[in-house]
Amino acid sequence: METGGTVSELEIERFGGFGGFGLPGSRIRSRGRIAFGQLSAEDRALVEKLFSSLPQHAGAARDGFRYRLTLVTSSESRTIEVFEHDVPEAIRTCVHDELK
Repeated sequence: METGGTVSELEIERFGGFGGFGLPGSRIRSRGRIAFGQLSAEDRALVEKLFSSLPQHAGAARDGFRYRLTLVTSSESRTIEVFEHDVPEAIRTCVHDELK
């Protein structure tokens, strides 16, 4: 993955699902962040793969969660949206719900 600088952290936002969490009008948002270096080498490789080629799915789960992942580097940030089943467990577990 080519970035404009060293990756320092990953910002995560979970949204959607049956209740529409994190969408406009929702009173709950689910967010988290993790230092990129805290992820295992395997999880870092999975994240890099997500950013280099988004997975293609024939059909998304209608009420499934999606994740907005933002890689923050020393010179830029890049954001993608992926389905929950594409996100490594270590990243999903650092997300916490909060009231708006």
